[in-house]
Amino acid sequence: MAKKKSITIYKCSECGYTQPTWLGRCPECGSWNTLEECISDPNSTAAAFGKNATEKIKPVPLANVTAQENARISTEIGEFDRVLGGGAMKRSAILIGGEPGIGKSTLMIQTAAAIAKKYGKVLYVSGEESAGQLKGRADRLNLDAKGIEILCTMRLEDIKDALSAINPLFVVIDSIQTVYSVEAGIVPGTINQLKFCANELTGWVKSRDSVLIMSAHVTKEG
Repeated sequence: MAKKKSITIYKCSECGYTQPTWLGRCPECGSWNTLEECISDPNSTAAAFGKNATEKIKPVPLANVTAQENARISTEIGEFDRVLGGGAMKRSAILIGGEPGIGKSTLMIQTAAAIAKKYGKVLYVSGEESAGQLKGRADRLNLDAKGIEILCTMRLEDIKDALSAINPLFVVIDSIQTVYSVEAGIVPGTINQLKFCANELTGWVKSRDSVLIMSAHVTKEG
């Protein structure tokens, strides 16, 4: 499939009005000096989530940047927080790898329950187990399942729709090897699928104060 060409446009930060050239005053809302240079790229992750234009990123002096406060979210699991450097960093994508049966799903459902209880808005995407199986594991662990939304699917497009509708603080993908997109073929688990789907999901979380955790199986070949 041929990629569409991206173009430069100018978007009003007040009302969202866009046009191809810069103006000092927005024709739509009348605000002055609010038109910002943006890139309209139909091939980008932002476009896939319904955004027609993204602000053009330019370098800024590090000395002028304000350090982000409260940038980490505690998983309420001490050892897990320690491994993550004091908690899960917002706008980060975390990969948990290990052999099948090692306990990745158990760790993630425990983390999801703890974060949902403290912060709310958790989306747990399962491509391997049913909602009933997940609920059974949560019950065996005596976990409070309130605040956790379960999505049992392998299609990336279903996940995108849920992300846009729920806008969760914490997203679990169990596992990324089961996720596929029709844009990268129909067979899950291939290298192209892993790269494409992981990139799309990471792009979504990078633009929000959310955390993405993906599990992946380590095979005999590594």
